[in-house]
Parts: sequence; structure tokens; C-alpha cells
Amino acid sequence: MAKVTTTTKTSRHFAGTPRSAAHSRLYAKAVKPATIDDDIETIKHYPESLQERKLFASPRTHRPVTLFQYRVYDVCRQIPLGHYSTYKAIADHLGSGPRAVGNALSKNPFCPLPIPCHRVLTSDRYIGGFSGDTKSKIFFKKAKLEKEGLAFDETGFLCESMQQSRFFGEFK
Repeated sequence: MAKVTTTTKTSRHFAGTPRSAAHSRLYAKAVKPATIDDDIETIKHYPESLQERKLFASPRTHRPVTLFQYRVYDVCRQIPLGHYSTYKAIADHLGSGPRAVGNALSKNPFCPLPIPCHRVLTSDRYIGGFSGDTKSKIFFKKAKLEKEGLAFDETGFLCESMQQSRFFGEFK
């Protein structure tokens, strides 16, 4: 398991990030599907070499995966089991924006492993979207994270007791 540490850098990430009322409303409107996909064990092939990455076409979009998407996936794959990060933390590491990171993760063809995009939450620690969906698939994301040991309140926010202790932001 990767070494997880809390530093001044990661602590600042939490300063002044109030809960979003919009996120609470989103969760209240979400419709729980009849069956929940909580698979956190399936490992899909992840292209490692530049040549292999150039030839790979996403089965989800039937398009090549972009260089930026690979950069996001390479960072996301560092988040250890039982921990989470945020779109903002990944974006800060890459010098990008949180929405661009979220867009790349919404197209992730390597889920649940080796690219555990379900381990990425919003800056206010709301569950966020999953597979480009914020209406029902968020329950898939929640189930995956709960299976990995994280807990959420009744409005879709990570429990306060886990917000700093389970945060991962030490990307290489």
C-alpha cells in the first residue's frame, strides 16, 4: 500500500471549503437503481508504453484516449485503497482545472482498476458524479467507496471523521 501522509499542502486543501447546497439538492434528486455495481476488483488492461497508448481506442467512446486523459489516469491510479482525493487536488498537481479532470475521469475506460476514478470526490467531499452521471450511478460510486472502507452521510458527503485522515494528495 502507498504511504499516505498529511502535510501542510494537503491541509490547506480543506481550508474554507463549505458544503455546497447544490450538491445536497443533487443527491436528494438522485434515483437509486434497482441493482448496484459495487465491483472494485476487476482489473482492466492499462496501456503502459507510448506506442500502446497511441494504438488504444476506448471501448466507451471508440476514440483514442488523449494525452491529457492519460496524465489524469496516471495520477488517479496512485490513490490507495481506502483513501480518496479530489478533482481539485489532481488538477493542482497537473496544472489544470477540476472540470477538465472530471471530464477525463467521466470517460475512464479502465474502471474500476487500475484507474480507480471512484476514489475522486469534489472539494467539499461530496460523492460527485460517476461515469458522467450524477443521477443514479453515484450510488455505484458510493457503494464502491463504502466497500473500500469510506463512509458517507445521508446527503452524500464523506463523513467528517474521514475527511483529513483518508485524503491522499501526495502525487508523484
